[in-house]
Amino acid sequence: MTTYKEIFGKYVKNYSSDPSSDIEGQIWYNTTSGTFKSQVSLGGVWASGGNLGTARYNSSGAGTQTAALGFGGSTGSAVASTEEYDGSAWIAGGSLTTARRALGGAGTQTAGLAFGGDTSTNGSGNSSSTEEYDGSAWTGGGNFGTARRNLAGTGLQTAGLAFGGYSTTVSNATEEYDGSTWTAGGSLATARYGLGGLGIQTAGLAFGGNTGVTTAVTEEYDGATWTTGGSLNTGRRNMGGAGTQTAGLAFGGVSTVNLTNTEEYNGTSWTTSTSMATARQYLAGCGTQTAGLGFGGYVGGLPGTSATEEYSGPALIVKTIKTSTS
Repeated sequence: MTTYKEIFGKYVKNYSSDPSSDIEGQIWYNTTSGTFKSQVSLGGVWASGGNLGTARYNSSGAGTQTAALGFGGSTGSAVASTEEYDGSAWIAGGSLTTARRALGGAGTQTAGLAFGGDTSTNGSGNSSSTEEYDGSAWTGGGNFGTARRNLAGTGLQTAGLAFGGYSTTVSNATEEYDGSTWTAGGSLATARYGLGGLGIQTAGLAFGGNTGVTTAVTEEYDGATWTTGGSLNTGRRNMGGAGTQTAGLAFGGVSTVNLTNTEEYNGTSWTTSTSMATARQYLAGCGTQTAGLGFGGYVGGLPGTSATEEYSGPALIVKTIKTSTS
């Protein structure tokens, strides 16, 4: 009979009480209870947060779960309002200079970045303008090279990244921001709009979106070039995203119906996690894989939803290993 030592190269350690451990899959023998035990992941969990002051969809987000920024979007027409989240409640911030929906976002609550989007209600007002937030007010920044809407963004106010979107056609353009000027970066291999984005300027992630059909394609950016990553388990568009290139989070969106699906990325592949409470598309997201935030969105009918949900990353619990007697 093959032993645990022969398979894994280690003996199972004995403990009189369960040890503290943050290693998923670790196994030990509890001599007090006479049982084998292991650390098992529960997966992430979504919980309700404070509602937005203004229900909206197609907005953008930046920051963290406890210091978030939500701005722009649509209630049926483009809005300029900005809201700040402290981990429990949203309060009004300074309004965008240019009301717009389907815009990109990056940065933090006190150093945010808004760019591109649509200033109309019918897709005819593609914008190339950029605005920077200082924690209280928005001021103009350098304009885009390619005016577009339904694009993705990530990074910081002084090191932003914008990619994909729709101008007069589906775009594969990538642009990098240095705090004052946008310059061309490496093009996406798959042109698309309504895609998700996360990470930083030199380690970005693009996933899902619409190429004319809904896609599950994921691409990773190294600061110069996009390469193919692991595909989403559920192809979707108009979703939220949070995290980094090696610890990403995708949630909500739409395939043929609005979705609650959540997936986590480990730098290679996506795995399914706990679903959101509210199925929606055109939502905004920010934060990390272990502390994500999803807010607003379209559930069917105007002006959209004000619902906010907070994601807590995978939790480990101790489980007793039981053997079959059959």
